[in-house]
Parts: sequence; structure tokens; C-alpha cells
Amino acid sequence: MRNTSLAFLRPSEATETFLSRKKGLFLLLSALLTGAAGHAGASTLAVYPSSAAVVAGTEQVFQPQLSGVPDTHQVTYEVDGIKDGNATVGSVTSAGVYTAPKVAGAHQITIVDSSVDQKASATVNVFTNVSVNFGSRSTALHAVPANMFGAERMDSLHDAADLDLVKAGGINYARFYALIPEVFKTTTPDWPAIDTVIERVSAGGVKVMLQMYQTPPYLQPSPNTCQQGAVYSMPTNVDDWAKMAAEYVKHMDATFPGVVTDYEIWNEPNTISMCVASADRLPDYLKLYDAAAPLMRAQIKADHSTARVGGPATAGFNETWTKGVLTDSVASQNIDFLSYHDYMFGGTQLNAQWDTYTDNTTSVYQKTQNTGAGPGQTYRYAQTIIATGKQPQGKNIPVYNTEYNLNWAYEPECCRNSPTYAPVWNGLYIADLLNDVYSGAPNVISHLVYFAANAHPYFCLVGEIDSNMDCLYPLNSSPRPYPSYFAYQLFGAAKYLGLEDGGHMAESIHPGTAGNGMVVTAFFTSSLDAVVVMNPSQYTYTDLVIDADDTGIVSPEATLYRIVNGEEIESGALTLNALGGTSFSAAVTIEPYSVQAIAIRSK
Repeated sequence: MRNTSLAFLRPSEATETFLSRKKGLFLLLSALLTGAAGHAGASTLAVYPSSAAVVAGTEQVFQPQLSGVPDTHQVTYEVDGIKDGNATVGSVTSAGVYTAPKVAGAHQITIVDSSVDQKASATVNVFTNVSVNFGSRSTALHAVPANMFGAERMDSLHDAADLDLVKAGGINYARFYALIPEVFKTTTPDWPAIDTVIERVSAGGVKVMLQMYQTPPYLQPSPNTCQQGAVYSMPTNVDDWAKMAAEYVKHMDATFPGVVTDYEIWNEPNTISMCVASADRLPDYLKLYDAAAPLMRAQIKADHSTARVGGPATAGFNETWTKGVLTDSVASQNIDFLSYHDYMFGGTQLNAQWDTYTDNTTSVYQKTQNTGAGPGQTYRYAQTIIATGKQPQGKNIPVYNTEYNLNWAYEPECCRNSPTYAPVWNGLYIADLLNDVYSGAPNVISHLVYFAANAHPYFCLVGEIDSNMDCLYPLNSSPRPYPSYFAYQLFGAAKYLGLEDGGHMAESIHPGTAGNGMVVTAFFTSSLDAVVVMNPSQYTYTDLVIDADDTGIVSPEATLYRIVNGEEIESGALTLNALGGTSFSAAVTIEPYSVQAIAIRSK
């Protein structure tokens, strides 16, 4: 494990992540820390979920919350202003259990808390079937880039068989350190130190992002007072560091043409991983970036390469840093992609449960889908900040999420490696980012880099399976896929939906992502049309009709894929019913906490 400082970098990441969100989210988090359900004067009533997609004739539970904490007061419920409900709008009990009507429609659930003299509402989209329009497979629709799914620490896997196992999971993009202190122990580079790693990881077509991170010995200050390690210190001469970075580009283009596709300058520089005073981090980072990026990009151009240079790889999406980089006169003109990291929870929230508020900690499901802090909401917010930048690409600058997971702590928690919840959470994470194009995002996110292929303890796509599910990975072991692996394999692998080679989003989906309830995403590749359905709830939806319109496939056959027990993907033929033209339907039973997909191919 090369990043020995990771354990104490993460708390700073959590702080930066929270503070960089919208003002409304910051106020909500502050209330979680300072407010309580009984503090009527300081609390704001809300409904969780604030919106939901509900299958006709089924149930959805709504909960009153005061500043994010469950409200213990007596409250009353009504639907569309009707306390008793009816067959047209549905009904809701005094416990918040809403039963949807058997017809589609949009409704409003209102909760009244007389103790605080407040009311709050949630919207409900009742739907009778899932419908997707593939737009006759028009390539004018939003493109999904190839190599979107990646993993950190692929360089730490033991052998080719273990690497092949990760690749078989639809992962063909690797992010790891450039090993600057090892390669540049002196001003004369020792290239084999990094070449052997790249050669091993890239075998079979994996593309590589190199983190241009850390300071070589000859550019470290003396004396060096950086407590977390001398390599994290700011280079004493940014121009020399920049020349070193350009040497990397020249060497990689010559030795591994087309393999190293991205260079990310530094790693989480808004934390103590850049060992300078907090107030100096952004100015110092810009000095480093402004020196290195132009030289690196000039070398890329001279090499006739298509590699990209970017950053700032902040811990959490950070508005201040994004604006700083994208408005800087040099950096903004020399950035090919913007990157950030994203973790839902931190080390003080290890008690978070899937859908239950616990000890001042919101649920995983609520945080991911219904708080404004989830992956989709963060990406959409990033787009609003990007729009204010001076970069030549404008709103179309590629955005990379180069490190993410549920919690940054190297500790056990409810869901990261759970056979029940891990496939669903990772499926939601992917779907929410894909579906942002239906909410105004100009493009699909370009890269998603999961932390990590293996970073024992508790972070992995592959490792030894045991009762601890702690990602144990000793030498000479025979690792197996962990539950999260199967979401990426389903979406990405060629033998399933094949998104690793890119594709296009469907023209439309219904229901849209609502913040709670069933989540649907859809796309097509060169060989198939795909509909993916995730059910994050405890409910079963029997024989739900899924319509696939304008598939562009005249003589189709369909396969149903289902992640089973977080340990395999089950497949079977699925009967399609003709709806006219190239539109078809199928009936599928959607089980609790499930991830399922329909692939439609030509016979």
C-alpha cells in the first residue's frame, strides 16, 4: 500500500466534501449536528423522501423529519389535500404508509406537525409501467464514453490472473501513482520502476491514468517539516517539477503509445496531501499546475498523442477549487479534464444503515438519493460551477470522478461489501450519473474510478471471501469477486451489457429518477439495447411491464440478467411482446434490493 497517509487524509476529505456543497445542504448538515427533533424553534419540517416513484397499487413509506432527524411528534398526513384519500389519489396511514392508486398520476403527500406549526410536502409519481425510448439508436443521442469504469490500486494486484479477474468485471481503466520518488530518485530517471507496472496492468487493453503526485528527493525542502512524509511537500522549484512531469509524457508516449491516456496533477491537494499551510494550498497548487500543464500538453502535441492533462482531484467536489482552476489565466487554458473524489460518509458515520436513521446519521439510501449530496446531485452541481469557467471546452469539458466509495474509513460498515446492498448501491451510483443527462447535464461523466481493486481492509472489487468480508488479499491467494464487482460486470463487461466499449444513452426513460423508489437507466451499444432496473426497497413488484420503444431492432431476442445474492449474474431468455414497429414489451418481477437488466439483441 503506497499511500501510507491515506488513513489520515480521509477526514479532511469528508470536511471538504461537505463544505463544498450547496448552501442548502450545508445548512442541513449543520442542523443535523446542532438541531434535535424536540427543538421546535430551530428545526425545519421536511418529508423523507421528498419525492418518489411508486408503482401503481403498491406502498411507499413517508417519514416526517425535523432538520434531517426523525420527527417524534404526532403528525397528520393527507394526499392531495384529502385526509382519507380515495381510489384516484391513493391513501396514507397515520404511520406514513402510502398506498398508491391503481392508475398513473402525480400526487402530493403533505405532513402537518402542529407542535412546530409547520407543514411539508413530498411529490409522488405513480406509474404503471417502465418505458424506455431508444430513439431508433440515433448516434446523435448522448454518448457514453468508452473506458468509463475504472479502479484504483490495480497496480497492487498480485498477478495476471487477478488482473484478468478485475478486467472481466468490465473494468478497463486504471488509476495509480506515477511513482515519482522512485523513478526520480535523482535527476536521472529510473524508468523500469514504473514501466514494469504499466506493462503488467495494461496487458489486455487497460488504459492508464497516472497520478503526477509527490515530490522527488532532490526537490524536497531541507529541513523537511512535513509530518505526513517528505514526499507530500511542495516542490522547492515548480519549474523543475514541471520539466520532470513533461519527461514522463515523452517517455510514456514513446514506450507505451496510447496506453497512458490521462495525467492527473497531484491528489487531493485541498487536504494535507499537499503539505503546506491550508491557506496556501490553492495558490501553491496553481503554481504547480501552471508550470507543469503547459509543458506536458506541449509534449503531448509534439508526440502526436491524444493524452490529456487535468485535475485538481480534490477530496470531494470543491466549488472554490473548481472556480480557482477554471478561472486561472493559465490553468483554465491548459486543462483537458476536471476531476474530483466523492465519498458519501466519513469515519464518524460507520453506523449508517441502508434505510434507517441511526444515532444522528441519515440512512445510506437517503444520503445517496434524497439529500442533494448524492452522486447525481453532486455532478449536476459541478456542471453549474463549470459553466462559470474560462476553459476553452466550456460546459463540455470532460469530468472525471477519479475516486469514490460509500465511506472513506478503512472500517466495516453496513453496505460497502454487503451481498444485499453493495450491488444496489453501486448500481444506483452508476445510474444516477448516467441519468443526469435527462436532468440537464450536457454530457455523461467521462470516468468513474472505484476505490479500489483491492486496498485491504474493507476496500475491494476482489479478495478472499470470508465471514469478515474485509477484502483480505494475501500473497498466493485466489481472490473472488466481492458483491460490488457484479454491478460493474453487469453494466460494463462485453458478455453482459458491454458499456466498457462505450455507447449512447436512450432518448428517454420513465419513470425518471425521483429521489426514492425504483431507478431505471437505459442505453444502447453497438450490439444491444439495455434497460437496467434497480429496486432499492423491500418491496416486490410482480410482472411489471417494461416497454422498449423504437429499439431499431427488427427481429429481436431478449435476455434477462439478474445479480443474485451478490455472488453471480444469472441470465435467461425473456419473452418479448410486439407493440408495433421496433417497439416491444416484457413482464419482469422486480425483487427487493435487486439489480436486473434486459438486453435486446438482433437474432
